[in-house]
Amino acid sequence: MEKTVEIGITSQGEEYLEAVCRIRERGIQVTATELAQSLNLAPPSVLGMLKRLEEQGMLSYSRQKGVLLTEKGELHAHNLRRRHRLAERLLTDLLGMPWERAHEVACRFEHIIDDEVEKYLLEALHYPHTCPHGNPIDTQDQEIYQPLTTLSVGQTGYLRRILDESSETLNYLHGMSLIPGAEVTVYAVAPSDGPLTVDVAGNRFAISRVMAGQLLVERK
Repeated sequence: MEKTVEIGITSQGEEYLEAVCRIRERGIQVTATELAQSLNLAPPSVLGMLKRLEEQGMLSYSRQKGVLLTEKGELHAHNLRRRHRLAERLLTDLLGMPWERAHEVACRFEHIIDDEVEKYLLEALHYPHTCPHGNPIDTQDQEIYQPLTTLSVGQTGYLRRILDESSETLNYLHGMSLIPGAEVTVYAVAPSDGPLTVDVAGNRFAISRVMAGQLLVERK
């Protein structure tokens, strides 16, 4: 009887699973178009990878429902994101890498962390609860926070999570000292989906609605 050999998921496939989770956290349907934009890839390439991941039992895809992770895909994505965030902590806490660079570099580290390495990392890092950008190490144990866009003029909150971890966004936020734990007050909201003006440590900055939607806060 011929034995069937299961082909493991590639690092590129793992990046797709992570992208699905990132898009889903924004509260929108995960479509092939959204994935293409998130991964900076051509739509035909995305459709090809979705088909392969579907054959591996990681997800299902239809134009009507978009991309839905299977139980197997959810577990794989959960493990991957936990290891990604531990890698970010390793880079910032132990190696002193700037937090705005850690996400990009951790995208390479996460694929080589196995159960044994993860155990030692957790111990060396003293079992952190979040990555440097405030996102939970255990992705199944999340506090419920609200987007900055839900605050009205005059309301204050503490920044807890940054969903968009691109270097450009993190550099911009770092320049405003808008990091997890920072107190931020909405000073003004421009009409017609215009930017928010926020006060951080006595300084005022303009933030687009799109960026503000990626910043999760805890109301004061």
